[in-house]
Amino acid sequence: MLVRACVLAVAAFGLVGCDDVSGTVTDGLARLGAPRDATAEGIRTLSLLQGDVLVRGPEGYCVDQAASNARQGFAVMAGCALMSQDAAIMPSLDGLITVQVGAAETSSVGGNEEAFAAFLKTDAGRGLLAADNDIASVGEITTIADDGAVLARFEDASGPTFQGTTGPQWRGFLDVKGRLVTITVLSFERNALSRGEGERLLGATLAEFVEVNTSTDTSEENG
Repeated sequence: MLVRACVLAVAAFGLVGCDDVSGTVTDGLARLGAPRDATAEGIRTLSLLQGDVLVRGPEGYCVDQAASNARQGFAVMAGCALMSQDAAIMPSLDGLITVQVGAAETSSVGGNEEAFAAFLKTDAGRGLLAADNDIASVGEITTIADDGAVLARFEDASGPTFQGTTGPQWRGFLDVKGRLVTITVLSFERNALSRGEGERLLGATLAEFVEVNTSTDTSEENG
């Protein structure tokens, strides 16, 4: 599963050039202003689909266990302080993240990145992006295709996916273990993410997801 570090670091919507962030990637962009182990009582990593796939948010993010459904491959993550009274840590980029892992043999992105990005702009793709499946609900879609991932930015006029969220959505698509994975970043009404912030948070989330599942594969092979 190949995803270029430049795209994951800046979400590849033209924020900065690759040369400007190469050091940031190796230093661990996903920290987003939070100490590496600072989750207190919050849970940062969740096993989905009976352990087939792991989800882990950027540092400072914890899993909302009540809103998530591990059996259905669905996870919701937000700042750790929102998840537990004992967790005082909040990330510098404060948003809501969802991860949906598809069924087995649904992989669609790897090797077909350009075609998948083009699909998102068709009527069928707009229907997929819209919460109400109405193609009229989705306005202009900005996409970028990279090795192993497709990223999109759009606004869904059908209403907020989660109460208290607003504005554009940033969404990433990639394959893991034969499954199509969709990662979405949403803004809170109380402190909306800028375009650059949303892109950076999506990139950091993708990087964490790839890393945790790649590490699992390597451990299994070595075991």
